Amino acid sequence: MIGLSPERRKNGSDSSAADSIDLYSFGIREGISETIISTGLECPNAAPIGIIVKGGRTFVRLFKGTHTWENVSKEKYLAANVVYDPLLLVRSTFFDLEPSEFDYVPVHGFSFPILKTALAWIVFECTDLKNTDHALVADLIPVKAGFNEANWKSLPLPNRGFNAVLEATVHATRYQLTGDEKYLKLIRHYESLASKCGGENEKKAMKLLYEVLGL
Repeated sequence: MIGLSPERRKNGSDSSAADSIDLYSFGIREGISETIISTGLECPNAAPIGIIVKGGRTFVRLFKGTHTWENVSKEKYLAANVVYDPLLLVRSTFFDLEPSEFDYVPVHGFSFPILKTALAWIVFECTDLKNTDHALVADLIPVKAGFNEANWKSLPLPNRGFNAVLEATVHATRYQLTGDEKYLKLIRHYESLASKCGGENEKKAMKLLYEVLGL
């Protein structure tokens, strides 16, 4: 069941005022918070992207040519999903997720896609969009947020294996772009750590990553 943010539950209102959403309580904190971002009103899409908080500013950087970049450029909204599923992390990086993996929440008169397995989610309006040669940078204003309370029952403790899969996935995307062998060395390093510290899901995620890279 999708829950409203604590402030809205307390007030008994579905107001989406930005100042009622405490990003810290949803896991978005100073630095780069690694989330899976969902976009696309007509055709939902998901991809791992960091939400950046720096000097009181919350923003995102999206590489040109991606589905996320295209959707945000057109629709000006995105949802940050807090997820601790290593296999979903790899799948959403290299494959399109199934439509059945998305749920929808009402935002400003339309239904916006979020991930069913997310522990928490925040829908942002994207403002002050600026295009560079390689990316789009947008400031983020939170307009609605909530917890998937059933998913909190399986909240994992910090695990080096999951973090290793995260790092390996980042290096895998760089290897695909550049073909630089140094990224293969890093991927193998983190694969060893994922196998040592992670569980079955981390091992499955690394196996899938290797298959994607043809290793």
